[in-house]
Amino acid sequence: MARSTRDVAALAVGIGTLLVTAALARRPLEQAEVRGFRIANDLPDGGFPIIWIPMQYGTFGAVPVSAVIALVRRRPRLALAIGAGGTAAWLLAKAAKPLVDRGRPARLLERVSLRGQEEGDRGFPSGHAAVSATLTALAFPYGSNMGRAALVSLSGFVAFSRMYVGAHLPLDVLGGSALGLAIGSAVNLSLRRDGLLR
Repeated sequence: MARSTRDVAALAVGIGTLLVTAALARRPLEQAEVRGFRIANDLPDGGFPIIWIPMQYGTFGAVPVSAVIALVRRRPRLALAIGAGGTAAWLLAKAAKPLVDRGRPARLLERVSLRGQEEGDRGFPSGHAAVSATLTALAFPYGSNMGRAALVSLSGFVAFSRMYVGAHLPLDVLGGSALGLAIGSAVNLSLRRDGLLR
């Protein structure tokens, strides 16, 4: 599949998934989602130090770090894409939270294991999931097959870790990942149209 076609398809999937998950997140909490959350959140506390490090791939701090790595590897176009896309993902995730206005798990459920400290009381969409998915989508055209698999796995792990620490429910991380996929694909398409990405 041509890169531009792949990005168009990913953009459509991202937007569609984001809209569906946002609509579902505004409805009363379903037991299926609660069970999915419990699978991650009920794991032992001892895993937190191990999980915390890769979870940072979803923070805003990962954006400049990733851009610097791209520059060191002589990928200025990728660095540009990371700076633009990563910042957009972080800002848009914050802007979307009041639109859906869904609480975090501790507000909606009893017996939630909270690990670490969270800012804000709204859960949808997950900013960590959005940033990590954006960075992965942006780096995807540049990676080897092994590198791509590692990045996709890392993004999935970030989403899982946000449920483990008690910060988000499954729809939150799915919606955040969809937002990130859409942003990353849109940036790739824009740069390719302008001749900045090949």
